Amino acid sequence: MKETIKIAKEVLINNRRSGYTLPTNNELYPAQWNWDSAFIALGYSYFNMEYAIEELEKLISGQWEDGMIPHILFHDNDESYFPNHKTWDCGNKVPSSGITQPPIIATVIKKIVDQNKLDQSQMKRMEIIIKKLKKYLDWFYNYRDTNKIGLAAIIHPWESGLDNSPIWDSPLDKVKIEENLKYERRDLNVSRSSNRPLKKDYDGYITLLNQFKKNKYNPSKIVNDSMFNVIDIGFNSILIRATKDLVEVSKKFNLDFTDLKNKISKSEESLIKFYKDEDQSFFFMILKTTI
Repeated sequence: MKETIKIAKEVLINNRRSGYTLPTNNELYPAQWNWDSAFIALGYSYFNMEYAIEELEKLISGQWEDGMIPHILFHDNDESYFPNHKTWDCGNKVPSSGITQPPIIATVIKKIVDQNKLDQSQMKRMEIIIKKLKKYLDWFYNYRDTNKIGLAAIIHPWESGLDNSPIWDSPLDKVKIEENLKYERRDLNVSRSSNRPLKKDYDGYITLLNQFKKNKYNPSKIVNDSMFNVIDIGFNSILIRATKDLVEVSKKFNLDFTDLKNKISKSEESLIKFYKDEDQSFFFMILKTTI
């Protein structure tokens, strides 16, 4: 076990760059990913709290003015990855993607705060992060809960965190692929094609990206116009848990997140309606698949 822990620490350290950590130390993912960094920060918290907090601060540094935290931050403008910062052509202070990921960061922060005795300086830094996370979770309820049922829609498979899962085959098949679509998939140059999404899936991914870019990533417009608009059970389960955890951890900082707390019951009541007794399973809902 000690050897495994030693190797795990070495992986994190070797993948670390200037205040953030790569998901993999190769050419496939040369940037900072939203929920990857949350888990990475949790890993650091077991042996280097400074690195853990820096990881979180670096992720928060890319937060948009409306509150959204992108799913990718391109800190060094590496163009080996596609779609890179030039393709997305957006970001606030830090070049980024124009979509988000499951907000697991709130749950991770609660775990870090609960498991560690932070000094005064670390507590102040965490408080700043937590206040910004409040704005992030508010963003989901303000811009993605279009039906006002306490559940957020995702508008791209990449937002789910389960990028090329078979569950997206049906909604992606209904996306009208952009004519004369041209792009270069660089992921196939550094990994096995059998491990990567199919071309028809990638056509859908890039068609959606181009649609968002044409709408200048206006949060109200792209959620209403997206050809991929889904209420995902996994995503919303993480969002509800994140909301609960952020409310709980805020108490340690004497912050009043009552308005966020009030959203929890409605969200849970709505989520349980997606459970089908006859199948003993939850099912996602496709809100819109064409424009």
